[in-house]
Amino acid sequence: MAAMREFVTPADAREQMRIDSDADDRWLAIWIPAVSESVAAWLKQEWRLYVLQRDSDGELVRDSAGRPVPAEDSSGEPILHPSVIAATLLELASQYRFREGEGDNVVPADAGHGYVLSKAATAQLAPLRRTTVA
Repeated sequence: MAAMREFVTPADAREQMRIDSDADDRWLAIWIPAVSESVAAWLKQEWRLYVLQRDSDGELVRDSAGRPVPAEDSSGEPILHPSVIAATLLELASQYRFREGEGDNVVPADAGHGYVLSKAATAQLAPLRRTTVA
């Protein structure tokens, strides 16, 4: 597996959360990689994080193992799916606003455990995730 990258920059996060100072830079330095990792883990398969390459017929390009190949930008870096970026920003905002675990981050008692992301972030990612049957 490739090294984990941060899905948003501190500037992106500050804009999303309307932070005008550097007072929360330490918080962002901890939470941007943590949330990026949680988003990646929720999707289960690394290739699901990215916009995928398609051939001239519109079919997915696959590697020798049959996995879809991510599209790359002009620097050769894989292009993150817009929903991954949106989910990362939504989750950061939720964690920032509800730092003590209240609000949007509360998992109702009847919902069980195992929730990794807020409802808003999960909604952004659900179409990209492989369904799991217990």
